[in-house]
Amino acid sequence: MFLKGIIEKNFKYFFFFFSYLKHKIFVLVLLSLLVGLLDGFGLALFIPLFQVAVDDSSQGTKPELGELDFLLDFMNSIGFNLNVGNILIFMTILFLVKGIFKFFDSYYKVSLQIFFVKKLRFQMLNGMEEVSYQNFVGMDAGRIQNTLSAEVYKVTASFISYFNTLQYAVLLVVYMGLAFVSNWQFAILVSVGGFISNVFFKMLFRKTEIASINISSKGHVFQSFLIQAVQHFKYLKATSYFNNYKKKLTQQIVEIENLQKRIGFYNSLLNGLREPIILIIVVLVILIQVSLLGGALSSILLSLMFFYRALNYVISVQSSWQTFISQFGGIVSSTEIIQMFEEGVEINDGQQAFGSLEHISLEKIGFGFKDGHQILEDVDLEIKKNQTIAFVGPSGSGKTTLVNLIVGLFNPNQGKIYVNGMERTYVNILELRSKVGYITQEPVIFNDSVFNNVTFWSPKTKENLDRFWKAIDMANLTEFVIGLKGQEEMVLGDNGVKASGGQKQRISIARELFKEVEIIVFDEATSALDSDSEKIIQENINSLQGKYTIILIAHRLSTIKNVDMIYLVDQGNIKASGDFEQLFSSDSNFRRMVQLQEF
Repeated sequence: MFLKGIIEKNFKYFFFFFSYLKHKIFVLVLLSLLVGLLDGFGLALFIPLFQVAVDDSSQGTKPELGELDFLLDFMNSIGFNLNVGNILIFMTILFLVKGIFKFFDSYYKVSLQIFFVKKLRFQMLNGMEEVSYQNFVGMDAGRIQNTLSAEVYKVTASFISYFNTLQYAVLLVVYMGLAFVSNWQFAILVSVGGFISNVFFKMLFRKTEIASINISSKGHVFQSFLIQAVQHFKYLKATSYFNNYKKKLTQQIVEIENLQKRIGFYNSLLNGLREPIILIIVVLVILIQVSLLGGALSSILLSLMFFYRALNYVISVQSSWQTFISQFGGIVSSTEIIQMFEEGVEINDGQQAFGSLEHISLEKIGFGFKDGHQILEDVDLEIKKNQTIAFVGPSGSGKTTLVNLIVGLFNPNQGKIYVNGMERTYVNILELRSKVGYITQEPVIFNDSVFNNVTFWSPKTKENLDRFWKAIDMANLTEFVIGLKGQEEMVLGDNGVKASGGQKQRISIARELFKEVEIIVFDEATSALDSDSEKIIQENINSLQGKYTIILIAHRLSTIKNVDMIYLVDQGNIKASGDFEQLFSSDSNFRRMVQLQEF
């Protein structure tokens, strides 16, 4: 367990990337290893090149390369005599081959980066799609948006930095290994000095890591505040509250930038000190080797050359690692959001198809959230095909929750829901939802053309155009669309700013009609409209009655006079049911609600 803990602590980042890339990581390591070896062998040949050039003889004494003598033996075995020309040719070949491997190494890393980022983003999007609505409503929207937009770019930057670090570390090991082969005593002394200096650098890395995680956490809060500022801009502007609300945003900005400044300080400290520290270590080791141990400078020349090369990669490793740590918060945020989605995944084991939707029934339904707050208790009702029903009652009585249960967004804590006589747990919930259209109080309008808003980006074929205009006609929008510049290609703007409230609501209705649903839910769809727009929407609803199963949530009781069945919901129970006239005459609460609205 102790060994496992050490491995997990020191290789946690490697395991994170390995979970996405698998064996592809080792291919990258192998390419880096080959690049380093070829570069090292090429550098080693500078020693015999200098010696042969100084001796001015092509047949002089064989130069000494220690354990790297096999390079010279190989040259002799293939007929290359040790002269300046042959050594230069052999060096050129080595560096050309190194260049080829370097190309594949760099291109392969880019391919891995693209593969990794796509896989991560797809995983996040799939996770968001698969999470249940019941769990989603308890999540922080700012955190989700910040992670999927801003934090994922940090993960990309951390990927680049991590694999730069990995490659530089491989090259560092190669040159250290070659240095050991050349002169092991000198190499050990330098390594000990490097280990001691690493204690200081590790402290900086840890401080940077903590600051990076805090930046991501602050970013979630800022994004949440920003979303709310955009959503409620009209109110904040009209009431002069924006200046007060802005203080919450500015506070987060100041805290984030202070953390960025702290990371910048650590980076600057590292950049300013690492090269002097490493050079001091090398100088001290040379003095020890020459003055105290009595070694000759010539005996450590090749090892010193490799250490100089290694020195560059020590600096590169530390620089890349510092950059990686500064972006580390993105990895933490991404893994947490993925885990959050996975823990909240919707269970959809039902595979049973059910064809046309004939009826839905609820028996002894109870529902409450995890905090213990009970919303619905002991609810029974039945919805028949092409029936129009309405839920009325005070705010907070459970009307919307009841509809969420009917369309499969929530699962009951008690009781059972049946679809065409089958228990819903056995029914394919995605098939059920494909038959549902949902019209909310705030119309869902995308910043795109009328056609794409209605067809939900279906291909613009003749068949889809015919279906589009049919849906437009049924939603009483033909005159509006024909009058637009560009007609169905007119872009509606952000949140449908170029259309009125009533027009946006009818576009939402047209979308559900184009989808060819069987159930249409109107969740207080007319409550935010003026009288004329409400009348038009009401005419739309009346024209759809008998053709679709319609569920209305209504505060304006004038909109439900013609429905087949009204359910009065209060305190999580259905208190009364019947058509409008029956309820008006038999239930005092309903009668009082009608009288208060004076219609």
